[in-house]
Amino acid sequence: MQPSFYLKIYPGSDSPDQLLLFSTKKASLLLLAQAAWQDLAAGNLAAGPAATLEKLQMIVPDREAEKRAMLALIDTQNPRNKGLHIIVVLNLDCNFACPYCFEEGVKGDLYMTEATADRLLAFIKEQWREDKETLRVDFYGGEPLLSLDLIASISRPVKSFIEGKGGKYFFTLVTNGSLLTRQAAERLAPLGLTNVKVTLDGPAPVHNRSRPFKSGAGSFDAIVRNIKAVCDLVKVGIGGNFTRDNYEEFPLLLDYLMAEGLTPAQVGRIKFDPVMQQPQNGSVAVEYTGCLSINEPWVIEAEALLREEILKRGYKTSKPAPMVCMIETTAAYVVDYDGTIYKCPAFIGKKEFAVGSLETGVGDYAAAFKLGIYKNPECAACEYLPLCFGGCRYMAYVREGNFDKVDCKRAYLDASLERLIKQDIKYRLQK
Repeated sequence: MQPSFYLKIYPGSDSPDQLLLFSTKKASLLLLAQAAWQDLAAGNLAAGPAATLEKLQMIVPDREAEKRAMLALIDTQNPRNKGLHIIVVLNLDCNFACPYCFEEGVKGDLYMTEATADRLLAFIKEQWREDKETLRVDFYGGEPLLSLDLIASISRPVKSFIEGKGGKYFFTLVTNGSLLTRQAAERLAPLGLTNVKVTLDGPAPVHNRSRPFKSGAGSFDAIVRNIKAVCDLVKVGIGGNFTRDNYEEFPLLLDYLMAEGLTPAQVGRIKFDPVMQQPQNGSVAVEYTGCLSINEPWVIEAEALLREEILKRGYKTSKPAPMVCMIETTAAYVVDYDGTIYKCPAFIGKKEFAVGSLETGVGDYAAAFKLGIYKNPECAACEYLPLCFGGCRYMAYVREGNFDKVDCKRAYLDASLERLIKQDIKYRLQK
């Protein structure tokens, strides 16, 4: 047996006699005595530790075969995928005026019609195969709760169809939270609503500058009030978008949530992300110009700091784990309000990136989006490949104006991965 190609080894946190092993392929984690690792190198590792390492896929029979299998992983898994995932853009309207909105320029009084919703149901029936087990729909906008009645009218027949086929249907909302009343949650939960993602851009003064109502009034208090009202009915996750100038204020939001009784028991996952730069022809306000890459040093520092603040208060957040771009996943689509189909919500309203429509079906987009772009010598030789698979197509496009290059995350992972893993050990595993 050989050490996996996708194994990262760091010094142990508490003892110089221990090594911290992390598999980028399985997201498995193990503390191992230095002596045991030396025994492995000498071919003398005892059967017990060897079995554990093999189970965690930290040792493999053939590293070159392992690398070939990793390059083929997405192609192998796509036909085995038991789930269907559809993001449904109900409208491009919003009651907020966020200055960094990535949909600026395409927003307006634009709503999905009942006729388009009927075609959506037909599309779902067409995409549902006998081997499928779950349908997840993410209702999106604009602000999806401006189309509350449509959510219900879509979900009833979809739920009936999927359950009639022996499958499971559930849906989520990506919402600004201002319309997330208890009445709305009580109406939607029986139809399949399980999770809601709400955005809070820091403590009230920061959030209200970033996410005001169209009237200019702050939205923070209304959102927090709604989270309190529904967190016993659905899982509420909280996101937030920070800039170089305000990320250090975000821990104040966490303290406020705790003080208001929105503890880790009431709130789901919390994750803060940097405001991302928009394409050159975008209309985002200058003061909200975001980063062009997750590899930027200030982003690396901000994300690690904020993740630690989340974990130390007992909240849940994402872990380093294998990740595949939605574009590479065959059973995943974005359906716009007018029936246009995309492969990523970042391209909503940009018709040049459409891959089809509810009327015409989905065309061949492999060449246009450079599917399998990670199958190149540099990515094949990278131990981080499972955590990246070529990265975000949208960010590659923002930087390059095309999809000809990968969105490499090596600099970010070199700088961050050890710290993130040790955060998990400190706050998750040592409780």
